Amino acid sequence: MPKMTCMASRPAPVTHLNDVRACLFVGDPVYLHLAQARLPSKPPVKICQIFDVPRYLLNRRHPDIVLSLAMTPLFDCMDLAELLYLHNFQNAQRIFDTNLPNPELVCREVRATFPGLDFGVLSPADLS
Repeated sequence: MPKMTCMASRPAPVTHLNDVRACLFVGDPVYLHLAQARLPSKPPVKICQIFDVPRYLLNRRHPDIVLSLAMTPLFDCMDLAELLYLHNFQNAQRIFDTNLPNPELVCREVRATFPGLDFGVLSPADLS
């Protein structure tokens, strides 16, 4: 992950899901159910659709991490990254590693398009 400037105003990067207090999953609950076996029981996970994300970001207590699948029928991780970036989201966005052929390519593209966004892919080790 490249070094980011202006880190003084940003929270520490998320390195494991057990390190976060508030988690938001964006997408259809069916997809959350499919991924649920890989999610830890903590932190508690709130669920919303892509069109509800601005409401959650305007809340006084932002989620520490926003999770989604890389692609869904309604949006992909770039769409969500853009929404988070436009709302000056200061915490982490992570996607599930759902057999992406080249997850690092996705990370590089998102980070290049939305500089400063803490974006990454959750590996199985992050979920244990």
